Amino acid sequence: MHPLSRRHLRWQSAAAFLLTALPRCAASGLVPTERNGTALDGYDTTAYWQTAGPLKCRSARVVLWQNIPWMFASQDAADLFAATPDAFAPQFGGHCTRAMSLGKIVQGDPEVWRIYQGSLNLFAKPIGGERFDEGQDAMIALAQAFWVSFG
Repeated sequence: MHPLSRRHLRWQSAAAFLLTALPRCAASGLVPTERNGTALDGYDTTAYWQTAGPLKCRSARVVLWQNIPWMFASQDAADLFAATPDAFAPQFGGHCTRAMSLGKIVQGDPEVWRIYQGSLNLFAKPIGGERFDEGQDAMIALAQAFWVSFG
């Protein structure tokens, strides 16, 4: 038997990660959930448009969409989302737009975001948003191609 190389171990680790991460995403309609089981770590997704920024919720106003609880700061925000969830849900299920464009699945951070052409894009790190600003259309096209193959 041959000793395992670092490269082999990296591939094994990546495969193990994907085998544990993909079922969680698939079971939730490709929307990552947090430890508490909510989408966007409990941030109100309508707030990006209404208050021009992320807003962490501390209330029990919840809308169940794609079998996942989405939290909202007010009943009006919850009703708005319930009426048109596709208008407020982040692109790529809340995964990092930049990572998707690179063929990777990384959960987005609700604090690192951009709205472009009416869609909310999340990024894992600030550099993702900065790179997005350099070429939004190209990044979205690459991310969309990966998202379609992933979903």
